[in-house]
Amino acid sequence: MSDVMKTDLRLSFDDTGVVDIVLDSGGAEAVDGLDNLVQALTMRLLVRQGELDDLGHPRHGSRIHELLGEPLDRANLELLRRFVRQALLSDPRVEEVVKVTARAREDVPGVVEIEAAVRAITGEPVEIAMALDLG
Repeated sequence: MSDVMKTDLRLSFDDTGVVDIVLDSGGAEAVDGLDNLVQALTMRLLVRQGELDDLGHPRHGSRIHELLGEPLDRANLELLRRFVRQALLSDPRVEEVVKVTARAREDVPGVVEIEAAVRAITGEPVEIAMALDLG
C-alpha cells in the first residue's frame, strides 16, 4: 500500500500557519502510506492553484484563496465546499470524496473550519480537518 500512496518528506504544521520539514538525528523524516495522503491533501488545499506553475504543476492546489476577504455567508461557504471537493478529487490517490463541510466560526470572525472525508484508491477512509483564516 505504501507504494501506491507514495513517500514524501514529513512536514510539521504549527498553529501560526508555518509549515516546515521535520528533521531527526538522521536528517529529514519521511512519511508514507495514508499519512502521506493526508499530508498531501492538506498541502493541496493550502497551495493556491497555479502557484506551482513554474515547477510544471499549473493545476496543483486549490481555489480557496479566491474567497479571502469575502463574507462567510451561505453562498460562499458552499463555494468553499466545492473548491475543497474539486481539489481533493484532483489527487489521483482519491477515489471518492465522501463528505466536505465548511463552517464559519462564530467566535473568531473570518475563520472557517473544514472537515473532509475521502476514500483512497485502496478503499480506506481518510479524514482531513483544518481551520483557515479567510478574513
